[in-house]
Amino acid sequence: MSPPEIICSEEFSLLLSCRRFIRSWRPKDAKESLASRDIVLGIVHGLGDHCGRYDEMARWFASRGVHVYGFDLVGHGQSPGERMAIRDYHSLLAEVESLFDYLKQRHSDARLGLFGQSMGGNLVLNHQLRDHSRAAFTIAGSPMLRAVNQPGRASTFLLRLLSHLRPNDKLHGDMDASNLSRAPRMQQAFEEDPLVQRGITLRLARVLIDSGRWALENAHRLPTTTLLTHGTDDRITCHQASIEFGERSMGKAVTKLWPNGKHDLHHDIVREDYFQAIFNWIKTLGDS
Repeated sequence: MSPPEIICSEEFSLLLSCRRFIRSWRPKDAKESLASRDIVLGIVHGLGDHCGRYDEMARWFASRGVHVYGFDLVGHGQSPGERMAIRDYHSLLAEVESLFDYLKQRHSDARLGLFGQSMGGNLVLNHQLRDHSRAAFTIAGSPMLRAVNQPGRASTFLLRLLSHLRPNDKLHGDMDASNLSRAPRMQQAFEEDPLVQRGITLRLARVLIDSGRWALENAHRLPTTTLLTHGTDDRITCHQASIEFGERSMGKAVTKLWPNGKHDLHHDIVREDYFQAIFNWIKTLGDS
């Protein structure tokens, strides 16, 4: 049997009264209206990333009947805004809420889930912890709860000071594509992608450190059934922090590790197994 044809649509839509670039993926023969047990998945990308880099993952899930949506956060990809500059952390959570509202308006009868990668993982966890709209389930891929090379006390103090004085100044740094994936094709795609951004603004760096720590300290308040996924050879975000979050979540979250997996498991050589594991987990929720 040949795989179903996937329809990929693109649009600019008003979210929070601002234009945001949105992609969606669905099987060609999908129904216009969904039943209550059908699944819609919203993707929240990582730092410097954009929703187009989730095309393979989205098509995999769409071919199995999941409606998938992704959007470019403010200052990322094809969405407007100063590159990676934010007003404050709550404005990022409001972006996630606006995506969730967008999905609810289009699929009011479906089960709505959120998938966040890296910074996006931080955002979807904090979105659920901080009393925003409740998702049916949440998946946090390699979430930025704590960096592998977390800055020390003196560096953190300096970052806090400078982030208030010059919040949109950038910390520049190059990303080694081999830390994202072991697949040469995926490494090359990352290097050649004109929409990928390098570096991070001082304010964004500070709020990610603070919000990751806050999420770990408040994991026991998690209201949503959640899956955390992480590779054990992630050189960017700490997989031990994902384990800690799961242990502190009062049974709401489970953590699944991929031995030797890199930061972007959806681009790594284990991606087929990764997609299947997530899909099986979602199906188990629907069967319970």
